[in-house]
Amino acid sequence: MMEQRQEKKKLKGQKHLVQCRCFLPHLKNLENPPLHSFVVFSIIDENENVIEKNAQCNNCGVIHRVYDLCKSEILSKEKVSSILTEKDIALMIPSSITELLLNYSCDLSTWEQAHFIISNEMWGDSIVIAKEYSDGVCNGKRLIINGNQQMKIESFSFVEALETK
Repeated sequence: MMEQRQEKKKLKGQKHLVQCRCFLPHLKNLENPPLHSFVVFSIIDENENVIEKNAQCNNCGVIHRVYDLCKSEILSKEKVSSILTEKDIALMIPSSITELLLNYSCDLSTWEQAHFIISNEMWGDSIVIAKEYSDGVCNGKRLIINGNQQMKIESFSFVEALETK
């Protein structure tokens, strides 16, 4: 009997912004307040298509059907039990990574990215866990996952380049 090997699908993950219809409370008194955007993590298949998912706005709680990078539509449902939470993901990743994500108060998209890297054994991939901007310089830390129980934290710094026309 010949052993059949299935080749792993070449999936990619991507964080991106989705725009909601709500405003941040501290901006609502402006004449034309900007709409709120929130970060989601999406999986992209081997044909470069985003795998559809539902995501909940972190400001107003409205459910979005994310169907492409930076594209979503608002669903009429107010609650969807199929959306993974940080608690759900914590059960599926090593406790050391769970503790780190909690310590840095990472958002749901970062938890999803960590789960994606571990589930797909994408060893060597990194996740930004903290960053701050000051005078055109971005400083931060990234978590590099080198194995199921192997990780390292690395600082980074770079100068933001301004486009000139």
